[in-house]
Amino acid sequence: MVAAIGVGILLAPMTVIWLVENDPTIDWFVALRTSADIWMLAQGAHLVVPAGALGSSQVPAFVVTILPLGFSALLAYLSFRLGRRMSNAAELWPGWLGAVLAYGAISLGLSTAAFDKAVYPVAWQGTMFPPIFLFAFMAVGSLTGPLINGEESRERAAVVVWLENKWNNTGWAIRALAAPALRGGTAVVAMLTTVSALSISVLLTLNWITVTRLYEGLHVSVLGGSTITIGELAVLPNLVIYGAAWFTGLGFSIGTGSSISPLGSAVGPMPGIPLLGAIPAGQIGLGLIAVAVPLVAAFIATIAIKKHADEIRFEFASAWTAAISLGLSVGLVAAVEMGILAAIASGSAGPGRLETIGVNPWILMAVVFVETAGVSILASFFSARPDRADHPLLN
Repeated sequence: MVAAIGVGILLAPMTVIWLVENDPTIDWFVALRTSADIWMLAQGAHLVVPAGALGSSQVPAFVVTILPLGFSALLAYLSFRLGRRMSNAAELWPGWLGAVLAYGAISLGLSTAAFDKAVYPVAWQGTMFPPIFLFAFMAVGSLTGPLINGEESRERAAVVVWLENKWNNTGWAIRALAAPALRGGTAVVAMLTTVSALSISVLLTLNWITVTRLYEGLHVSVLGGSTITIGELAVLPNLVIYGAAWFTGLGFSIGTGSSISPLGSAVGPMPGIPLLGAIPAGQIGLGLIAVAVPLVAAFIATIAIKKHADEIRFEFASAWTAAISLGLSVGLVAAVEMGILAAIASGSAGPGRLETIGVNPWILMAVVFVETAGVSILASFFSARPDRADHPLLN
């Protein structure tokens, strides 16, 4: 069912277009191969496009690696729900094995059916990556799902014991810092992406004329435009992550040599995708104000985690060590999470300059860490200051 929904949600509109706007030179298997290619791409497989003619020009060989995160999130959710359905089993491994083998067989069949000399998935990736993707989210769902009968599976009990042992063997500083730092750093990332999503919606509203003209320039029917919109929804989360990087001041690129940041934009020829009509171009007059967003987010997040920092206030004897430790930890968590998001949202989407789309995750991590940690250290003097009444070393 996970595979059927994943492929079907792409194949259904393509089949309707094929039936209504049938071109005698194109058979239905083109729609099937395209759906299978995108399905595998969303789960990490790379698509190879050999060198050849595209219209009136020759295009060099290239590899498509960028994930359509909206579609990836849908497949991850379906896999997670599948795992939750088996969370009350006495043993999880038979369900895991059966699901992975079935999904792997489907992946093998689709990767074989999707092979075409014009575009094809990397063979082993198209077969192996989808079942690995399924297992990762299915395992999380089955290990964290609600227990109706109150009895844990053997695998779940083993994971709980392993995590407890690892947690108990960590140092006192890590145990004190882990929970508040994870909450604070994640809150910073959540606020950045939320502001980015709201800003994109506002830009799409303000630039609706540009977006409409881009749709008209594609010269497609209503059905074709609807299919393009579905594709844009699949990559909309990618653009939200790029927007979060934009607010840090680093910005992002749509093609090699391009730069879109609060301090100004330098872009070359852009793909004719209507969604890109929301991208700000040219010099941004209030760019420095935009860079304040991660600073404000770090301050609010660190202040908000005070009630979760009781252990820090008891374990640390000095306000300086408590504040610096918590601030650096919040900055590290936010930097790592933003780096991971940038890595999965970026990649290659075409030949030539389109081989570089998105954000450099390492540079973004450094920028987010510096911005977040500095402000978080200052706010931590309020959230993590040791309580003199309870701390024995300060009496």
